[in-house]
Amino acid sequence: MSTSSPTRTRTRTPIPTQPIFSSTYPPTQGTHDLSALLKPTGKWSLIANGKGIERRVRFRGFKKCWEFMDTVASECVLQKHHPEWSNVYNTTFIRWTTHSPPSLSEKDVLMAKFCDEVAGRCGEVEDVVEDGEVGRELVDRVGAEAGDCCVPKKV
Repeated sequence: MSTSSPTRTRTRTPIPTQPIFSSTYPPTQGTHDLSALLKPTGKWSLIANGKGIERRVRFRGFKKCWEFMDTVASECVLQKHHPEWSNVYNTTFIRWTTHSPPSLSEKDVLMAKFCDEVAGRCGEVEDVVEDGEVGRELVDRVGAEAGDCCVPKKV
């Protein structure tokens, strides 16, 4: 008797052709700033709705991954801007987007550049998995359940 594991069908999210920038971020400047970050030259991908960028960052172990996240978190406090992210052992999946109004802002691009610099200092290793579905699915779920984090909550 043979047992087989169920086949999982992957669906790819369509890649948008154009980023959607915030009203305070001129599209010509944003396009220029993104050119070095986005694949194939960079490590970031535009999210499906064009309103953010995302990527996976992998390290040799949990300690370096946590060091990366801690350093980014400290800068987030200074910049008053935070990512949507997830962490499993040595891998962090990061998405930068602006929630109010929904778009790609200059802070998103600046923080993505900062993440790349910190990842290099913390010893990022080449990610052999091209599609970060596990991290992405977790970020999608938590982001949807959290609601609009950038609007003050009514008590």
